[in-house]
Amino acid sequence: MNTDLTPADSSIAAKLPLLRLTLSEAVVLLRRGDLKAENYAAALLQRCYDGASLNAFIHIDASALLQRARAADLAHAAGRIGGTLHGVPLALKDNIPSESLPTTGGTAALSGERSRSSAPVVERLYAQGALLLGKNGMHELAMGWTSDNPHFGRVGNPHAPHRLAGGSSGGSAAAVAALMVPAAIGSDTNGSIRIPAALCGVAGFRPSVGRYPTEGLMPLSHTLDTVGPIARCVRDLALLDAVMAGQPAGTPVRDLVGVRIALSPRYYLSQLEPPVERVFEAARRRLVAAGAVLVEADVPGLDPSIADIAPLLIRHESATALPGWLAAHTGGISIAQLIDSAGSDLAEGLRAGQRDIGSEEARRAYHAALQRRALLSETLQRYFAAQRADLLMHPVLRVAAPVAATHGSRISPAPAVPLADGSLMSARDAYARNVSPASVAALPSLVLPGGMSPDGLPIGIAFDAPHGSDARLLALGAALEGALRDEARTAFSLATDIQATP
Repeated sequence: MNTDLTPADSSIAAKLPLLRLTLSEAVVLLRRGDLKAENYAAALLQRCYDGASLNAFIHIDASALLQRARAADLAHAAGRIGGTLHGVPLALKDNIPSESLPTTGGTAALSGERSRSSAPVVERLYAQGALLLGKNGMHELAMGWTSDNPHFGRVGNPHAPHRLAGGSSGGSAAAVAALMVPAAIGSDTNGSIRIPAALCGVAGFRPSVGRYPTEGLMPLSHTLDTVGPIARCVRDLALLDAVMAGQPAGTPVRDLVGVRIALSPRYYLSQLEPPVERVFEAARRRLVAAGAVLVEADVPGLDPSIADIAPLLIRHESATALPGWLAAHTGGISIAQLIDSAGSDLAEGLRAGQRDIGSEEARRAYHAALQRRALLSETLQRYFAAQRADLLMHPVLRVAAPVAATHGSRISPAPAVPLADGSLMSARDAYARNVSPASVAALPSLVLPGGMSPDGLPIGIAFDAPHGSDARLLALGAALEGALRDEARTAFSLATDIQATP
């Protein structure tokens, strides 16, 4: 496949390696006519083929993408610009329906199933001229943090393919980090954008619940589900946020002078792996040097039991919602068929969820979880107000990217995460503890690369904000990114050369 720029392309584009273009840079070059959409699409496709061992995609329709890119070039030549994202290829997590490609949710029963329509949030992207490059690999049914999939294979981490990319939007983050696509749309119910963004060294944004439409999304929890962008810089996240929210993009904040950033050490900073702790402390110093005011104050009542709320909500709400989604979006696949073909560990949980439907005990547990959710939401909103804090800062995970565990003939998630000192940490403590409060309280959360471990693994930093302050968070993100820029650039550059997956 020819991936070179044609002579008609200007020297401006020729000086910028195509694969390294951010979404915002590609938008500008395509709009000016300095870059052909077809050439850009071809270069990205070649990168996807070269890095196929990462398993970042489940579906790619190269001929359809090139045809649409060619049409975008013809429209541009005729003076018709299709919108903000005219001619830009994006990727979708494979639980977000698009009628042009199958939507499997990473599960065997839905392999090859095509939705009858695209999700409304996807239609918003198409309306602004975006092109679909492909559907990303993911943890089966988005019910896990590793993207270690028994049907479609494990998504490799571009920085170290024998390590986990995180989940459940692992393919989305890996594809962006490996320069296969400038941005991707994932979903986040309980960390599924933030965890892989952190482990793969890219930027990710979980919006406040309700900011973007989630209709059509394969459901886990209507109280927690969000979709959101993954990209290589905050400017790109803000651009996609404006399109998906249907609102004008805000004005970036250029400095952090006087910005108040809260830290809650007892909950978020305990039992960190040494590389995570070192990167986080360095990030703190950078932010202070940039003028931010850091305020240490523990969130009252925040304890490890918070991490139990999301699983209770997901179990109950997915059990009731999945059968209806299957009826509306597939050719007649039943919940029983889906469960029977699911991976063994997941199938057991799905069967238990179906058995719980109608159970008085399960109903009481669900309503208790809703009450605890409401209490946590109120507590965090009061905390932001009491501390006069713009943001709450913490490491996304307590560990760096874990090594994938091999069991028999397939890769499977380990029940506990091995630490560098030889001890074990439960998967819930390692992955979910720090992301769960924002999930449960429906807060927006921005993830940025904070730096690298000594063995070259990205460490992500999360910045949570009060519910509904998404635009403010993304505006501050530009300054946060500036303060962490040197570390962030290191993280991005290391993903350039894709290593072969063992």
